[in-house]
Amino acid sequence: MNPVLSEKRLLARLESARMIGGDPAGGITRPFGSVAEREIRQWFLAEAEAAGLRTRLDGAGNLWALFPGAEENILAAGSHLDTVSQGGAYDGALGALMALEAVETLKDTGYHPQHTLAVLVLTGEEPNAFRLSTLGSRLLTGMLSLDDIRDITDDSGYSVWQALAEAGATLNSHDLLPHIPLKGFVEPHIEQGPRLKEMGQPLAVVTRITGIVRHRIVIQGEANHAGTTPWLQRRDAVQGFAQIVAAFKALIDGHLDQLTGTVGYVRVYPNAVNIIPSTVEFIVEWRSPDQTVLTAVSEEYWDMVQQLGNQRGLGITRQVILNQAPSPMDATTQRLLQQMIASEGLEPIALESWAGHDAAHLARKVPTGMLFIRSNGKSHCSDEDCDAQDIVLGSRVLTAFLRQWDQMVLGRRPSC
Repeated sequence: MNPVLSEKRLLARLESARMIGGDPAGGITRPFGSVAEREIRQWFLAEAEAAGLRTRLDGAGNLWALFPGAEENILAAGSHLDTVSQGGAYDGALGALMALEAVETLKDTGYHPQHTLAVLVLTGEEPNAFRLSTLGSRLLTGMLSLDDIRDITDDSGYSVWQALAEAGATLNSHDLLPHIPLKGFVEPHIEQGPRLKEMGQPLAVVTRITGIVRHRIVIQGEANHAGTTPWLQRRDAVQGFAQIVAAFKALIDGHLDQLTGTVGYVRVYPNAVNIIPSTVEFIVEWRSPDQTVLTAVSEEYWDMVQQLGNQRGLGITRQVILNQAPSPMDATTQRLLQQMIASEGLEPIALESWAGHDAAHLARKVPTGMLFIRSNGKSHCSDEDCDAQDIVLGSRVLTAFLRQWDQMVLGRRPSC
C-alpha cells in the first residue's frame, strides 16, 4: 500500500510560500540575491527541520534536507525556490515542496530507507540581475566554478559572490564543494506549457530537456542629432536592429517544428527622443531538443546579422553567453516514473521539455529524471496556475517513486 501523504500540509505550504515575495505589481518576485529569496530559504529550512529532517547547505548555497538511510549515498528530489520578476507560485516551489512532502510522508509512515533520501533546493535557477541561471546546479556539478563568477556583479555593483555568501554558501576557494555522495536526482515541476492541458492528462515523464543557446549581440552605430542629420547619412542602430529582428522571425518561421527562439532583452543607447541611437544591445535565445538544428540555425542567424550590419555600416559583435546541449533523462528513471503513473490508472505520457531546468546539469553527473505536473499553460507570469488535484496526484506518484527507487540497485556513476 502506498503511504498516505498530507494533502492539507502540502497545500498549506504552497500557500505560505506564495506569500513570500508578493509583488505589488502582481505575481511573485524573489530573484536570487533578493531579501525575499533569502526569506523563503530560511522558511524552507524551518519547515524541513520541523519535519524532523537534517538540514545543511553546500558550497553553492544549495539547501539539503536529509532523511538518513542505512547508507550515506543520497537519492534526492527537489527543484528551486527563486522566481522570475512577477512570476507564478508554482515554477520551482511546487517541485521543492512536493519533494519535502514525499520525504516527510515516508518518514512519518515509518519507512526505513536504504539510501539517504534528500530534498534538494537548488540556488538561483532563474535568470537574475547577475545574468546567471541554474547557478546552484552548475556549481554543484562542476559546470561552473567559483572562480568563474568571482567578478560578476549586477548593474548596481552587487556581486554574485556576496549574494552567495549572504545565502550561506561556504566560499572556500580551496574546497569549492564538500563531497556529496549523490547517486540520483528527480525534479518534479509544472509543465509550463499547454500540452498536458490539451491532452487532458495530469502528469508526464520528461524524456529530454531542450538545448539552449544565448547570444549577446551589440549593434554599434553613431549618435547624432535626430533633426539635422540627413536620413541617408545616419548609422542608426535601432533601424538596424529592426531589420535584424525581422530576419530572426523569418528564420523561426522556417523551423517551427524543430525549434523556438526569443529576443527578450533589449537595451538602447542613449535612449533619448532627439538623438539617433548609437547602440543596441540584445540577447537572442534559441531552443531545440535537437543539437544539430540548434547549432545550424543559431549560426545561420549570426551570419545574417553580420551581413545586415555590413549593409548599413554598423558594427556587430557577439558574445556566446550560453551554449547548453540537450540533456536526455535517465532511461531507468523514466521507466520507473512511468510505472508509478500507470499504477494510478493513468496513461504514462512522455514529453520533451522546452524549458531549461536544473535537472539538465544534474543529468550529466547522476541518473536523473523529471516529472511534469499539468499547469494552466501559463508560466513566468502571475497567471500561472496548477490544480490542487493534480498536485496531490503528482505527489502520490513522487512518494511511491522514491520508495521504489530507494529499493532498486542503482548503477554506480560518478557523484558530484
